[in-house]
Amino acid sequence: MAFTRNDVYFSDVEGKLFLARQLFDEHSTELSMQPILSSQLAKLKLVSQVLHEQMASMSLSVFCKACAKKAGGGCCSAYMANETDAFLLLINMLLGVRVMPQRNDSFECCYLGDHGCILFVKPIFCLNYNCHSILQGNDPVALKNLEKISSAVLLQQIAIENILDAHFFSKKNR
Repeated sequence: MAFTRNDVYFSDVEGKLFLARQLFDEHSTELSMQPILSSQLAKLKLVSQVLHEQMASMSLSVFCKACAKKAGGGCCSAYMANETDAFLLLINMLLGVRVMPQRNDSFECCYLGDHGCILFVKPIFCLNYNCHSILQGNDPVALKNLEKISSAVLLQQIAIENILDAHFFSKKNR
């Protein structure tokens, strides 16, 4: 299957999800056999779990979900679904997430389910916890810890996206 970086990063939400599913269906077995990718995915899963725990300790899941239900969807607005890319969706699939749109409205992100975001690994925007309400309503130490953990998650995501980019766009695989 031929595709470009534009398809990965700049197609519409449906196009990115379609491509991620195709890549998963056609390449998940070979990708899972790459030791470096498996190792990086395990690290990402670990730091993402730490981030989820930190968010829970700050009640951010409840707070953000309530904000998302307001008119316009807050940070989880419909516009934010386009901040995903096909590789990010593929990473979620490789981690066992069943990536499916949860809604089809013009208000909230299509990946926002009844219990919050279904994505285990989120787009970069979703890792920026700089909302005024979050910044004003939380302990500075907890906020610093949140920033440190979300940075670790982002670094892991970038490392994995680089592995996927090299895998799919290197000359030997063309």
